[in-house]
Amino acid sequence: MLNISKLRKLFIISLIFISFVGCDKYDDGIPNVRFNITLHLDTELSTLGHMQARKIQGGVNGIIIFRTADFEFNAYERTCPYEPEKNCQADYNEGDMFATCPCCGSEFDLVYGDLRKGPSKWPLKKYRTSVSNSFLSIYN
Repeated sequence: MLNISKLRKLFIISLIFISFVGCDKYDDGIPNVRFNITLHLDTELSTLGHMQARKIQGGVNGIIIFRTADFEFNAYERTCPYEPEKNCQADYNEGDMFATCPCCGSEFDLVYGDLRKGPSKWPLKKYRTSVSNSFLSIYN
């Protein structure tokens, strides 16, 4: 029969093993840059309709803003996570709900933020958004 001391050792060893093997770290290779962008919904984003996208300056290589509903927005880094050192910028065609990397062909869903296809293992880096009064804030 195992005594309490042996059970503790087994438990601690199990925890250490799980912490090293249990998680695949998410590392898309895109640096984290600090920024906080505020846009006025009635002026700067007044022409951005539902399920439409717009590119703006910010982040590492630009940001894609995608409007999903009245006051709901997604914001994504344009740098493709497949080979971020190449600085390839994902882009979209007017009316599309996905962005494509011109270098590797990876496709990224702008509604849900998922990777649709391609050699990339990761989706586009998603930035935080919040709406307050008539302003959209995008930040990291």
